[in-house]
Amino acid sequence: MKKVLLSIVFVGVSLFGITGEDVYKINCASCHAMQGELSPEAKAEMKSMMREATDEERVKLRQQMQERMQNSRKNAPPMLMVSLRLKKMLDGDKEKFVTFVDDYIQNPSQDKGYCMPMAYKRFGVMPPIGKGMNSDERQLVSAWLYDNFKGTWDSSEEAQTCGKGHKGKKKGKCGAGKCGK
Repeated sequence: MKKVLLSIVFVGVSLFGITGEDVYKINCASCHAMQGELSPEAKAEMKSMMREATDEERVKLRQQMQERMQNSRKNAPPMLMVSLRLKKMLDGDKEKFVTFVDDYIQNPSQDKGYCMPMAYKRFGVMPPIGKGMNSDERQLVSAWLYDNFKGTWDSSEEAQTCGKGHKGKKKGKCGAGKCGK
């Protein structure tokens, strides 16, 4: 029943010309870039370099990446990364994804979020931008974020955030950024 109601809301709002992408552009794009800063080719090259690098070289590469992020004009993680990570953490369940995003953009907190610890350190917690949206807009943008970004969360990214989980902690939320194992 809930899915039927969501579909009716999406169709009704779409008839008036408002799309999830429109809501994203108006409310999210000023902070969240659509894609990451690296092209897929550059990202593949960077991964290759990381695999072949010594520990000392890896530290330098990470520092260079962090400096690049510091100079970025955006002040939130790329939406592609947010969407893919959230899909991973919610087992790809669209209904859970939409429900989570709808709530989170109204009441964001690090405790209930799924961002990597370094993202919170770099960007902090987002403001409650969803409080300025109506329910239809929140539902549209939440579903669009799920549908628009294809792919899967890169397991090499997960390894940097401890993805193994710790006693009493949610998977990937150790807070240290690395488990060191």
